[in-house]
Amino acid sequence: MLELLTVLTPIALIDSTSITPLGLVPLATILAGRRPFGAAFAFLAGLYVSYLIMCLLFLFGLSAALLRLNTWLSYRWDNPEPADFAVQVLVGLVMLVFGIRIAEKRKSKIGGREYQSGISPASAFGFGFLLNVVGFPGALPYFAAADRIAQADPPTSDAVFAVVYYVTIFVLPLTALVLLRALLGQRMDAVMQSIQNFFDTWGKRLIMALLVLLGLVLVVDGVAYFLGGPLIPIGFPG
Repeated sequence: MLELLTVLTPIALIDSTSITPLGLVPLATILAGRRPFGAAFAFLAGLYVSYLIMCLLFLFGLSAALLRLNTWLSYRWDNPEPADFAVQVLVGLVMLVFGIRIAEKRKSKIGGREYQSGISPASAFGFGFLLNVVGFPGALPYFAAADRIAQADPPTSDAVFAVVYYVTIFVLPLTALVLLRALLGQRMDAVMQSIQNFFDTWGKRLIMALLVLLGLVLVVDGVAYFLGGPLIPIGFPG
């Protein structure tokens, strides 16, 4: 068991790099508030509980469903149909609309200030929970970890413990930030405020640029398909 946990530790730390940048923004904003710790730990609990549930489901049966989904997506990638490009154009238009709306409101400070003005622990938990649910299909390091657990073939109780240990390491970097804020107190306020101000200033601009650029590419590529061939050669011989 110890050997398995030793293998899982670096994989979990690598996996944590996928959630740490995403969780840093709301967590830093929460920690910059007046009474931050209830909401901060609720946010971490949301991340932990959602990832634990999905990891256990994957290990004990969800992997087969995801494998079938991956097979279907691979087939559609190599054999696209007109409906796929119609959906692509629609998604691209939605991204463009959202990108333009963000551009129109980018001077507004609403986003971060909502957290600072007093997000409830229940809302923080829900946001953390959904953040992991949305990103789980891309949790490739955990899929590798689940394979190592399956190869070790431990008893069910040991397999569950291994997953609990993995998820604990997964949320450790963000937990360390909260503990550091608790230990240093007001000395961390300036750091938290700087992180919040940075993302208030540049976060929306970056999201706006990505939405507009990707939306434009999807729309142009989808329209090009109906005019003779897509710009991105998905499913078409070169």
